[in-house]
Amino acid sequence: MNNNLSIIGAGAWGSALSIALADNFDTIYLHTHTKKEVDILQSRHPALSVDYAPNIKPIFDLSCVQDAHSVLITVPSYGFMTTLKALQPVLTNNQPVAWATKGFDTNGQCFLHESFEAILNKHPSCVISGPSFAVEVASHKPSALAVASKDKKTRDYWAQALQTDTLRAYTNDDVIGVEVGGSIKNILAIAAGIASGLGYGANTQAALITRGLAEMVRLGVALGANITTFNGLSGLGDLVLTCSDDLSRNRRFGKALANNQSVEQALNHINATVEGLNTLELVLSIAQKHRIEMPICEQVNQVIQKQTTPTEAVNYLMSRVQINE
Repeated sequence: MNNNLSIIGAGAWGSALSIALADNFDTIYLHTHTKKEVDILQSRHPALSVDYAPNIKPIFDLSCVQDAHSVLITVPSYGFMTTLKALQPVLTNNQPVAWATKGFDTNGQCFLHESFEAILNKHPSCVISGPSFAVEVASHKPSALAVASKDKKTRDYWAQALQTDTLRAYTNDDVIGVEVGGSIKNILAIAAGIASGLGYGANTQAALITRGLAEMVRLGVALGANITTFNGLSGLGDLVLTCSDDLSRNRRFGKALANNQSVEQALNHINATVEGLNTLELVLSIAQKHRIEMPICEQVNQVIQKQTTPTEAVNYLMSRVQINE
């Protein structure tokens, strides 16, 4: 069998992974959302400073999936279900399929793995997550990823496929925990951006990350996740990264809100997907259903809905009734 890879989603993240994995595959088909993007992406992605290797082929035609040994989905979460449906008729039964998409399926109002299993149930589900800014992965700066699947053969395959001199993959069987971590950290990064935009310092950031992790753990455990997952790459690791650096779109979005930009102005300024905004209402709905308290995420929502100001949100969090840690 050939050693080709199809990456579905030619954004910065999909492009970065194609660059990082170029030596692991004979050909990497980098599937674009439109035909126009094929011409735009002939040499490199505009958000990255590294050229594509010669074996990376930007392409619009999904039928080339049939010429790939395995398939990796990197589209934003809001396009995940549509992508699965488009892939369904062109996949073969024995192709390993994974996704490096973070968030919940807001169209299906469910986990990404639930959408995957509903549409592509002949393929074991596998999620790839962890602290990984696209620009650093593309620049071959050492990074680590979590590969989660209930099926050992599947997670072992993807861990090996992702292993390079600068990428290290760790396996995990907790799909729910990895997905929860990859979703909640984006909302908490908006909160971190708000705090930064208000001029607060390292003390505030450390407190926010720590208490944000507590919210992540409460929700994840209630949904069936393993608590130890949140101490790993897809939990604490990704949370620290996304909350601490302005390469995070979610953090930059929060900073823009703190500087009195509207949601629309902030999105226009960033000009990229803000996953935390897309999944916020669904996360809070799930939390409410399970009676899980998530005060930081709730205050982020209050700010976005213009029901409170960023300063008032921080004051509220600081004045809540004291509890045991």
